[in-house]
Amino acid sequence: MTRVSIRDIAAETGYSPATVSNVLNEKGNVGAKATNIILEAITRLGYSRSTQISRIIFAIARVNGHIVDESTFQSAVYTGIERAARRLGLPSAMVTLDLPDPVTSRKNIAELEQNEGAGIVLLATEIVSDDQFSLLEEFSLPLVIVDSWSDKLPFDCVVTANETAAYRACTLLVEHGHEVIGYVGHVERCKNYPLREHGMRRVLDDMRFPFAEENRVLVDSAPEEAYHQLVDWLEQKRNSLPTAFFCESDSLAATVVRALHELDIEVPSDVSVVGFDDDRICKLIQPSLTSVHVPKHEMGEIAVKRLIDQTTDAHYAPCISQLHTTVVSRKSVKQL
Repeated sequence: MTRVSIRDIAAETGYSPATVSNVLNEKGNVGAKATNIILEAITRLGYSRSTQISRIIFAIARVNGHIVDESTFQSAVYTGIERAARRLGLPSAMVTLDLPDPVTSRKNIAELEQNEGAGIVLLATEIVSDDQFSLLEEFSLPLVIVDSWSDKLPFDCVVTANETAAYRACTLLVEHGHEVIGYVGHVERCKNYPLREHGMRRVLDDMRFPFAEENRVLVDSAPEEAYHQLVDWLEQKRNSLPTAFFCESDSLAATVVRALHELDIEVPSDVSVVGFDDDRICKLIQPSLTSVHVPKHEMGEIAVKRLIDQTTDAHYAPCISQLHTTVVSRKSVKQL
């Protein structure tokens, strides 16, 4: 006998899978008439389910790959997911969720929903618009979004406190005597990056230091393309460089160091550099890179906890959990 799914009940009643899921989870946000129809169908069709999540799936949303294909962020988050799942005695798996266009996205999201009993942690770094998030509005499985959020829809999210993190990192530069700070970012934007830039600008505003827009540059996400773009840009600015650069990511900061070295501009003797994420590359390049440490393992663990809470806590409410960061000082920042 084929197991009855939430989608079967949705098809039978004419309500969405999300509405059926809300009734099953007793969230109290479905009208009495719809609730009675759905409960009757559940009984008539013989639907049954475990009240507990049986496995964790870490899905990496890939809109175009410009960010996630060049990042090690997801592997660190998955380490935390594995750790938390293991403590709960649950298996875990990592998959890619391709979202190149609305039609393909709906198809792939529907396929992901077939994993009944699974809780989904979705790395949504490349999801930037509420139109994209709306494709998940009726998602029927327990879902926690990591590294992005929707401004319109109440998803459960775990994110970095990006603006505060950047503020602290640039405060370190100011405390080391830097007043002219440049900003290096990616052309391919995600929701985190503007917050990091805003954090940097707030520090300069608070200190009454002007920010020169010509000291802001956005380059390609591919390291080799970014390198050539930075060499050209730095060459043009050789005689008017900032004393320090704040970079949106460690991979970008490492590329900045490489480009400066190509032009015989020494780090940190001539220019200081700060990155973001505290990836392994920070300890591998010379000089070692001062960076913002993001608690990626903990991000994965918290996401799993939020998944479990969705199915076990009667007073559960979705929220955006922001994780604080620390600045790790190494050798790439000079005291002026």
